[in-house]
Amino acid sequence: MPPVGGKEEVEEIECAKATAPDGGYGWIVAICTFMCNAATFGNVTSFGVFLSFYRQNDYFPGTSDIQYAFVGGAIVAIALVISPLSNYLGNRFGFRLPMIVGVLLYTGSQIAAAFARTFWELLLSQGIAMGLGVGLIFIPLLPILSQWFNKRRAIALGLATGGSGGGSLVFSIVTRASIENLGLRWAFIVNAVVCLVVLIPSVLLIRDRSHVLGGKHNMEPLELRWLWHRGYVWVWIWAFFSLMGYVFAVWTIPTFAVSGLGLTQTQGANLQAILAAGQMVGRPGIGLVADRMGRINTAAVFTFVAGLSCLVVWMLSRSYGVLIFFAIIQGMTGGTFWSACGPVTAEVVGVKDMGSAMAILWIICVIPNLVAEPIGIELINYSGQVLGKQGADAYLIGVGFTGGCFVVGALALLGTKRFVQGNWKIWERT
Repeated sequence: MPPVGGKEEVEEIECAKATAPDGGYGWIVAICTFMCNAATFGNVTSFGVFLSFYRQNDYFPGTSDIQYAFVGGAIVAIALVISPLSNYLGNRFGFRLPMIVGVLLYTGSQIAAAFARTFWELLLSQGIAMGLGVGLIFIPLLPILSQWFNKRRAIALGLATGGSGGGSLVFSIVTRASIENLGLRWAFIVNAVVCLVVLIPSVLLIRDRSHVLGGKHNMEPLELRWLWHRGYVWVWIWAFFSLMGYVFAVWTIPTFAVSGLGLTQTQGANLQAILAAGQMVGRPGIGLVADRMGRINTAAVFTFVAGLSCLVVWMLSRSYGVLIFFAIIQGMTGGTFWSACGPVTAEVVGVKDMGSAMAILWIICVIPNLVAEPIGIELINYSGQVLGKQGADAYLIGVGFTGGCFVVGALALLGTKRFVQGNWKIWERT
């Protein structure tokens, strides 16, 4: 890896690598991070169940499909856009205080959403406030876990990010059952209670190793230099396009099942759960492969496979069985970014600068998370209203767009590989 700073900086990075225990209490931190991801992004990923219910039942009269889509996009976009604030608070007060504030805000926002009566109340509660809570919880996690691992970093981060799949599996089933048996209000309340019970002990058990990196949390609020860094620019291009594909795929599968294939709401929720089960297997698996094949190599290959699954399998899906097959493949590969962004960033910039580099990455990721689903819905509406396509055929342009985004993201990582290796040898372990 080319030096990213002066001699002192390189020495600090090497010191951190040398002293990383690669296990021990680090596995407790990994498990706690798994649980945090399950209760935050696992819950957020199940927004597809809410979206399908809102659209099918016109729950907030006068609200368009685009507006509903922006609620889900706002959750992740707000969570990422506050990364500089989260980093600043982590430096100023330690990582735990902002995380606890985030837990309270996150669970409170779901209680508030339970009593929403208009679209704007829903946007403020389930969208903006929930996103603020997720951001304060999630942003410190990747740098902290990376402090505990070097050779096993990718598998540890893969295990931890697999929590979003586990959480999505649980919350997809629980949310659908709660809506059907208790109503939308109680679905929010049940989810909030579950999140609170999971998050509080997890946050309290997490420890960092900031003394290794100079005695502080070592996160700069924002450093713009990563926008034009010769190696990192390709990382954020990969992030942008792969997330455009990922967001649309994850949140559209239940709607495609119901509106495109005429399946039931329960079958749509089941597909979301199957996709989540794929994430549980795929994300740790990606980490395991990454530690053997190279982290950049693995990220590029699995992102490319996610694109092919859209262009070859999803585009031809006309039955529940084929859609299940797609959900499994997409679940295992579509979220490659979330498993690999930390290890890939560490490969390019080093552990010491990981927090500041990823702060830029999170800001860039705001755009695809915010607009991917609305763009996809507009493409579906164009196919239906202008081209006269019906059922599954109305989704073809959107599915093609999704697959294309994954492929472009995978190809962008070749630039990162070239920077780290210093050559264009594609099969070199990087």
